[in-house]
Amino acid sequence: MGNDIKLKRYESLIADLISNAITKEIYDPLIQLATVHYVTLTKDKSIAKVYISCYDKTMINKILKKINGAAGFFRTILAKNLDLRKAPAVVFFNDETIDRFDEIDALLDQIRGSE
Repeated sequence: MGNDIKLKRYESLIADLISNAITKEIYDPLIQLATVHYVTLTKDKSIAKVYISCYDKTMINKILKKINGAAGFFRTILAKNLDLRKAPAVVFFNDETIDRFDEIDALLDQIRGSE
């Protein structure tokens, strides 16, 4: 159980470090559109899956391609700031949770309208 808490702490720290890097250390306007929602770290701490979204949904694929191209930069930041023997590889994914909430909300509105 202690390992789960430690893992969650690392996930939170990684999310903060990457969010901070996007806003303060990346000068690419496309990558700056990304918002980090959450991070999942594999149990062996070798891979950090970073879930992002952006306000303009049509841009997400371009952002993912570009930000995954800069994954080495983010890994370097993690290596400098985490007390791990080896920094995790960083992989970015589209966080589709918000889209699902919108879909559910629209369905609920339809149900309410038909009553």
